[in-house]
Amino acid sequence: MALNSSANQLSKTLNVQTAEADVKRTRMRKRVFFWSKIILTFGVLGLLIITIHPKEISHAFSGARYPLVAVSLILVIPNLGLRALKWGYILRRVKPEIKAQEVWSNLLIGFTFAVVTPGQLGEFGRAFFIAGRPRLELIGLSFIDKWFNLLAIVLGGTAALLFLPGLVFGRNAYLFGGCTFLVLLLWAALFLIIMSPRWIRDLLYTINIMLPYRDKIKVLLSGLDPIHRKHALILALIAILHYVVVLVQFYLLVLSFQAVNFIDAVRASAATLFTKAALPISIGGLGVGETASVGFFKIFEVSQAAAFNSSVMLFSMNVLFPAILGFFIMLKLRIVPENGDE
Repeated sequence: MALNSSANQLSKTLNVQTAEADVKRTRMRKRVFFWSKIILTFGVLGLLIITIHPKEISHAFSGARYPLVAVSLILVIPNLGLRALKWGYILRRVKPEIKAQEVWSNLLIGFTFAVVTPGQLGEFGRAFFIAGRPRLELIGLSFIDKWFNLLAIVLGGTAALLFLPGLVFGRNAYLFGGCTFLVLLLWAALFLIIMSPRWIRDLLYTINIMLPYRDKIKVLLSGLDPIHRKHALILALIAILHYVVVLVQFYLLVLSFQAVNFIDAVRASAATLFTKAALPISIGGLGVGETASVGFFKIFEVSQAAAFNSSVMLFSMNVLFPAILGFFIMLKLRIVPENGDE
């Protein structure tokens, strides 16, 4: 009897030690992953700066037309306003009583988390600062918000890549025709999702039955329940308007450094935003966006320094600035308990 008791105690001790070791390994992997992203981000930025030459970058800044930069900075207001409008519209599907101040605070806090995560996935951290709803449901709503942002980026980015000189357009008629067909097929799929959100929800629920942790995933998917065709169309419209504002900001920033045709700038800007979204391998998208900007604007004979500076300034205006505001707001708030109550 005593022998069995000792064996059980030893087994429990070993299980606890194994669990603690697993937790330590998980934490270590997360640290390694995070710091590898930091090194990658600043490594790419440093390599770009060395390639372009710091003198050229500073010279471009000294000759910039700052009234155009100021206009781009002013456009941060409608930029964030449209983001807040979309996020508030989504939240009110499940929490009609939410106030505009809470929507704004929550949006800016999302930027704070986003700026230090690959692909700005930290935006899902908003869910930890909203009371009254299950956290998983709020994470699901954040996913919907991000999905509509990506929708506009994919629509514009694929069209831009299709018509960028030297890539597909103007090279081989068969290649261009095949790529056009694939892009149209993608657009049709996206249009189907917008027009039939309930069908997509039902499909995901059906798939969920076969998955582990189905109860938690069901709560996550419940954010789709109140989204009907009308809501999806409104969200898509807001996302596209926001995307247009960002493209105009990008154009004005490039124009402040160097004269460039509007259509050419829009094509390069859209391709840059798409590449940045498609390759979420750096912190906040830094490095990837600047590399893409330099590459795509080079097609239209825009200097590397102008393209690099414009991308960095766009990030500073639209992501870093709101993230700083969100940080100070976050200091005054507390994480909402898991049950969603105050």
